Amino acid sequence: MATRILPLANTHDVGAFDCGTPDLNLFLQNTAGQQQRKSISRTYVLVDDGAPAQVLGFYTLAVRRMVMKEALPPALAKRLPRGVPGFSLARLAVATTAQGQGHGEYLLLHAMLRAARVAEQIGGFALFVDAKNPVVAEFYQRYGFAAFQDQPLTLCLPFADMPRSPPPIR
Repeated sequence: MATRILPLANTHDVGAFDCGTPDLNLFLQNTAGQQQRKSISRTYVLVDDGAPAQVLGFYTLAVRRMVMKEALPPALAKRLPRGVPGFSLARLAVATTAQGQGHGEYLLLHAMLRAARVAEQIGGFALFVDAKNPVVAEFYQRYGFAAFQDQPLTLCLPFADMPRSPPPIR
C-alpha cells in the first residue's frame, strides 16, 4: 500500500470519511472545501494509490492571528516581540479504518514540514495547535509541542525546533 498526501480536491470522497469524532468528520465533509475556495485554509488528504478517492486522513493548515508573547511558555517568550506570528494546524484526523498504522504521525510530520517551508519564505515563529482534549495534547507533546501557561490545550512548536527532513515515504 503506497500512500500520498494531496491537496483536497473534488475527486476525494469526503462523505464517507469517519474518524470517530463527529466535529472533525463534519469539518471535512462540509467546511474544508468552502474554506479552501475562500483561501481561509488549506486541507491535505492522505490517500492510498490503490483507492485514490478514499480519504484515510487529513490535516488543515491556516494562518494564525498574532499570539501575545505573554501566553507562550516562558522559555519560548524570551526576546520575542509582543505579537508573535505563526500558523495553525487547525485539524488533523485519521479514519477509524486506518487508525493505529502511523498515519497520524505521518500527517503531523508532513504538516510541520509544509508549515516550516512557508515560514522560511514569509516568516512565522511557530506552528500552533488547539488540542481537543488532554489525550490529544499529549500526542502533540510527544513531538515537541509545548503547552501555553494558562491554556494547556493550546500548544506550539517553534519552527526553529522542527525537523527539516521530510517524513519517510509510506
